[in-house]
Amino acid sequence: MVTRNQIKENLKLQTGLHLYKSGQSKFWYVRILIPRTKKFLRKSTAQTNRIDATKVAYELFQDFMTQPTKYTKIDAPNSFKFYAEKLIEKQRREVKTGAKSARFLSDDLKIINREDDGLLIYFRDHPIDEITTSAMRQYFDLLDDNRDKPLASSTKNKHGVILSKTFKMAAEFDAIKEIPLIPNFSVTDNPRVTFEENEYKEFLSSIKKCIKKGDVVRGHKITDEFYYFVCIIVHSYLRPTDREAFALKHKDISPNDDGTINLRVTKGKTGFRQSFSTESGSDFYNHLRKINNDYARPNNFLFLPKMENRNHANRTFQRMFNYVLDTHGLKLDQDGQPRTTYSLRHYALQTRLNKSGGKVNIYDLARNAGTSVNQLERFYLKRMKVSKKQRENLNRFDSTE
Repeated sequence: MVTRNQIKENLKLQTGLHLYKSGQSKFWYVRILIPRTKKFLRKSTAQTNRIDATKVAYELFQDFMTQPTKYTKIDAPNSFKFYAEKLIEKQRREVKTGAKSARFLSDDLKIINREDDGLLIYFRDHPIDEITTSAMRQYFDLLDDNRDKPLASSTKNKHGVILSKTFKMAAEFDAIKEIPLIPNFSVTDNPRVTFEENEYKEFLSSIKKCIKKGDVVRGHKITDEFYYFVCIIVHSYLRPTDREAFALKHKDISPNDDGTINLRVTKGKTGFRQSFSTESGSDFYNHLRKINNDYARPNNFLFLPKMENRNHANRTFQRMFNYVLDTHGLKLDQDGQPRTTYSLRHYALQTRLNKSGGKVNIYDLARNAGTSVNQLERFYLKRMKVSKKQRENLNRFDSTE
């Protein structure tokens, strides 16, 4: 039995695009395959002539590819949103496999999904191959216009990095032939807030005084555990964060033949790495094990092991750090900048570079600390005073030279 809805004629124009007629209407209809869902979009061409209907079909198909929201809630295969979501999927997998840290994804999502002026709000349905450098500059102008003060150049560059990654994803799908020039904003590098050597020694001495007096900060007594935390951070270049120092367990520590210890950082800022301490770092770790002997099993955390909430553990030591600095006049550096627990890491890198007399392999140091040579050069080397040993090395001319 033939019904009015039965298709009488069906013509394939190209993959995903068909023309057809049914007994219900005198007009030709277009059927477009939606790639992501494998469903179809159907629309009348309002044409009775097949040649005219074919022309309309191609026009509708092109319009759908660039402006899908006119016809359906499904995103166009070449929209910015489509490839931004592909990028997010890729990064989720990298985080899941441990190749990247969770922060790698969460930081990007904040920029992509900002409600007022995130990348997705602004570029959402733009065809990826039509986003030009000038269009991106208009976006960065909007970011400034939406704020009392212009957005920091470093933050704008982070937006640019995500744009670049999205374009690369589109290139992988052959959606664009070349990646447009991404606007770049010059950044003024602020010096890292650190300690001078005499200040660091005074800080350690101040901790000892607080321990001797039995000082208490927000219900937590300052003990030798905090002292060894400071020393281990300095002698291992660890970041004092929930995902790095405060995520370490005793099973992540192993001795090396040279008297140092190996620290297995699984979810640091730059992902997984194997780092090693100085020889003194090994001594400080052994002292820490002794004072926390009841909590030195493989699955116990190194620092404040009784606290399951690692963020709370981190904030507890941050408060102790600030208390010691505030009560001993050490909170601010010589430029009036406040020190944080991160200043311990900065001091460690600065001291290692300075005391090596220029002989340290900065590539090995960067890899061990989970940073880059570029970061060492920008924030440490170019601001560091030249030591006596470095001057001697620079002024030495061997007979073979």
